[in-house]
Amino acid sequence: MPSHVTQATGPSFANRFALRRLGGMTPFFRRKSPMEKLEAELASLRTRAAALDSRHSAAEAAHDDAKAKLQRHHLDADLDADDKARAKLETAVAACAVTRDGYANALVEVQAKITDAEQKLAAERATVERKAASEKLASDLDAVERALPDYLAAGKRFADALEKLHFHHESGAMVRFICNTATQVEVAAGFALVELRGMVVAVREGVAPIPAAQPVTTSVPIAEPSPPTQMIFMMKSANFGDHDGRIRFAKQFEDATMPVTTAQRALRMGVAVLVTDPKRARLRGTRGGDFNPRAPDVIDLDVVEEPKNLPHFDPVPRSANFTPLPTAEPRTILIDVPRS
Repeated sequence: MPSHVTQATGPSFANRFALRRLGGMTPFFRRKSPMEKLEAELASLRTRAAALDSRHSAAEAAHDDAKAKLQRHHLDADLDADDKARAKLETAVAACAVTRDGYANALVEVQAKITDAEQKLAAERATVERKAASEKLASDLDAVERALPDYLAAGKRFADALEKLHFHHESGAMVRFICNTATQVEVAAGFALVELRGMVVAVREGVAPIPAAQPVTTSVPIAEPSPPTQMIFMMKSANFGDHDGRIRFAKQFEDATMPVTTAQRALRMGVAVLVTDPKRARLRGTRGGDFNPRAPDVIDLDVVEEPKNLPHFDPVPRSANFTPLPTAEPRTILIDVPRS
């Protein structure tokens, strides 16, 4: 072989560099999946159906207009002298009818194709979902099979460590519990994993339903019960603090709702009466709107001090006006008591 001729035994440096560049580039064209093809086909069919529906509506309107013109010709024109005009109008009506019917037939066919494409797309989506669920189940089972030996080995190591404390009753009980539980888990896993492995194929082929997603547990805030309040009728204007610490103003001769303890204090002081008191019906609203929360005669129910040596009378039973029933005079009788 001449010295100036070289034998090519592989790609040159430039070719290798170009191949590496091409291998690292993202391909310009990617093959569409069956679902993407069906989605594109369905979108195209729906666009076609919308266009046909619009044209069908226009053709139907044109047909109605042509029929109206022909009808006016029949009613107004000379039937013997205007044969040419009548023939022209009839031709227009027939042409509009053909156009309208053509669009209607095409629209029916496109709607049938849309229905078929929707069914195929739903089936393809179900196939993709089943495949994804099957692969996830298989992956979860792989994780369980990898973790099970570690769990059993860790339990055995723990039991062996506790076995050295055999003289302690609770430690021995834990050893027996761990060994018993590990045996039960190993046996149950043997049955469960085989059954679930068969379920992987059944889910992919549509024989078994897709496993339900794990429910997400969310904490529901418990609504705190509202503090008890009481409505009373104010005989005098007063300031008081509500359950949130805000200062409220109770108007004279108006109803006021306040905490029960504050309402009871106002009743004991005579600042207010119960809403069942006859004074409420007579005095309610007679003061009008002339109120000043900072007036000197306004009572502060939160700072006023009550005498501690006075007996406490509950205003509710006191306002009930109970009438004592007549009773007979007391009598004394003697009874025999056996003595042992």
